[in-house]
Formats: sequence, C-alpha cells, structure tokens
Amino acid sequence: MLDRMTKYNGRSLAEIGLTSKGFLPSLGNSMALVLSFSLTRFMVADLKLSPYAGSWEVVVFHLFLWSLSGSGQEMLFRGLILFSLNRWKGWKIALLVSTVLFGLVHVQRYQTLSGIILVSVLGAAWGWIALKTKNIVGTIIAHSLFNFIFAFLFVS
Repeated sequence: MLDRMTKYNGRSLAEIGLTSKGFLPSLGNSMALVLSFSLTRFMVADLKLSPYAGSWEVVVFHLFLWSLSGSGQEMLFRGLILFSLNRWKGWKIALLVSTVLFGLVHVQRYQTLSGIILVSVLGAAWGWIALKTKNIVGTIIAHSLFNFIFAFLFVS
C-alpha cells in the first residue's frame, strides 16, 4: 500500500524517509530521546509492571501491535505530512503542523493537557530528527519501542 501511495504522490520511498541513508544518526538520536524521556518518566511517575505482561505470548503480541502503531504514525506524521509540507511550506510550518496533528491524535489516550504537551514535544523532537537525518526508520524503531514500554509494559 505504501508503494502505491508514494507512486500516487510521485514520491520515492527515500523522499519520505524510508532509506538506509541517515539511519544511524536517526536511530541514535531517537533512542537517546526515548532513553531520556523514559528516565524522566520513571523518576516522576509511579510506574508498575503491567499485570498483563504475565506470559510471553501476550508480551510478543503487544510488541507486534505497538510496533505497527509506531511505524504507522511515523510514516503518516513524519514521512508523509512532515516531508510533504516541508517541500511545500518549509520546515517551520511542516514541523508545527505535524506536531500539532500528532498531539491531537493522542488526546484520547493522554487526556490531560500535560500529557498532550509531553507527547507533542516528543513528536516535535522526532520530527526534528527526521528533518535533520532525512530518515524515519530510526524514529519508527524508537517510537515502536516507546509505545511498547509505556502503553503496555509499564502502567501508572
């Protein structure tokens, strides 16, 4: 399906950040962001291991589920929206619009203003990394890991 979308839009996979070029800086910066956010979250919140993480089958299922969520969101918000708006309106508008939309998508999950702001800041940072590296593969991996850790593995 992604191949058809890029053909329809006249964009190659590299133009939406699905490339090996820039992968290591994208992954390194994205994982550093996840690590720093995770350390902060563990210090501030009273997190506990999810009661659903009792069997390997459930853990593997949720790892797969949250990996799909992270990859889908990164391809949409960074790969398609951010890079398309960057070509059309410039990086500032592109980063702002993709960040606001990313935050709005997470309103139902986070429901508090502070939670929405935090996830928006995280989305803005991933957007900045994607713009600088022209690669979303690293942000996909980091976003998927983040989703798995904080949407399934640990609960407050």
